[in-house]
Amino acid sequence: MANRKTYDVTARKDGRWWFVQVPELDTVGQARSASEIEEVAREVIGLWLDVEPHSFDVALDVEIPGEARVSWERAKALEAAARKESAEAAAYARRAVASLRAEGLTYKDAGIVLGLSPQRVQQLSKAENADALQKSA
Repeated sequence: MANRKTYDVTARKDGRWWFVQVPELDTVGQARSASEIEEVAREVIGLWLDVEPHSFDVALDVEIPGEARVSWERAKALEAAARKESAEAAAYARRAVASLRAEGLTYKDAGIVLGLSPQRVQQLSKAENADALQKSA
């Protein structure tokens, strides 16, 4: 199968319309709603090149308008920080389980000490063992 050409398309809201730009072809189109952006882009490219609208790929970059962009960027940054902290918390939980198991506690006893079910302690123990194997490889 031959590689399909991909066209970069940018879209930004201006009043009631979305301006759809294809920089490579130095052409633009207009969409009434965000759901029409890709369709408009394909029509513009297809007409410009005299090809079928689904004979190429489109890489959309839709600009988030106004205050929504600021809020969205902050939300994504907070999500990334939360994922990092969650991963760090999980690593500490696995270390705590490994430490208790090394002291001879059963899964049940370690669960009582940590306020977890024995099954969760066993899961954390297996994850810690998998981490240790990866680090030694």
